[in-house]
Amino acid sequence: MRCANVLISMALCLTVVGRADVGFAESDRLFVSNEYGANISVIDPKTGPIKDIQISGRPGDVRPRGMAISPDGKTVYVAVSDFLPDAENIEDAIVAIDVQSGEITRKYRAGGNPERIAISPDGTQIWAALEAVALAVGIDTETGQELGRFATGVEPEGIDISPDGNFVYVTGETSHTVSVIDAKSLSLVTHMLVGNRPRDVAFAPDGKFAYASAEIGGTVSVIDVSQHRVINTISLGLDSRPVELVVSGDGASIYVAGGGTSAIYVIDASTQKVAHVIKERMGRRPWGVGVSKDGGRVYSANGLSDSVSVIDTGCMCVTDQIKAGRGAHSIEVSHVE
Repeated sequence: MRCANVLISMALCLTVVGRADVGFAESDRLFVSNEYGANISVIDPKTGPIKDIQISGRPGDVRPRGMAISPDGKTVYVAVSDFLPDAENIEDAIVAIDVQSGEITRKYRAGGNPERIAISPDGTQIWAALEAVALAVGIDTETGQELGRFATGVEPEGIDISPDGNFVYVTGETSHTVSVIDAKSLSLVTHMLVGNRPRDVAFAPDGKFAYASAEIGGTVSVIDVSQHRVINTISLGLDSRPVELVVSGDGASIYVAGGGTSAIYVIDASTQKVAHVIKERMGRRPWGVGVSKDGGRVYSANGLSDSVSVIDTGCMCVTDQIKAGRGAHSIEVSHVE
């Protein structure tokens, strides 16, 4: 069927495939960063695309990538950079978007090529991995002032903050490391070796463990947060190319986007083994992955099919595909009352 999508400056009609009429919380709202479209797709998973938020008028030059949602669910933060990593550009920034209105409300200077971001549990800090300069930066959300810059591994990408707000973990792609920053004392703690080319890192809800995906290694490293030490390595297969991952709200499952196999890998957190591999009807090259608040659905941002796959966690099967923008990169799930 056809539906109207409201753009910032123009109307665009998109084809929406296979809308499901049941099984979604009315408040679910998806935000998808489109790396090559220089925009954010806003999607209601029940009815389809709502609108696109234009980040830049230079698609193909300026790319929105990593995203994070504030603890109160009211703001989506987007890491924006260009394809010229050797120099800071005015469009290298972290953009804040109001979830309810879809309007850009603020921009923060990031300091150069931010790739992924995380928000502290109290909402007072933004942390960004600055890919080109091998640094992580902390920013005060209210004042916009830098809290500090910290050396990471080479090509930092994945970043997350522990649920107690004490530690920031940052992956270094080509040094095969996770760097640990104390977010309270604002000091570098340590670096630890993980799998080959770590792309993302995420803490469990209870903060006891963190998980780091390794794209080339085809693994997920299990990190004991109390020791900042890898205690187990979960193999997904060398061709799996795991990138973004997310932990369910109850901590029971880890969902990993396997870009190389166009699959979502589901890890049982209690056994630390792969429990399901979802491939049928998946979009091509899933890069980002998100989970609904109630845990009933998982969504993947598919970079080569410009779509979002909808997965029902009851059957662990794909139930829908929704049109997104060019080069769908990351996805965040929020809620609108």
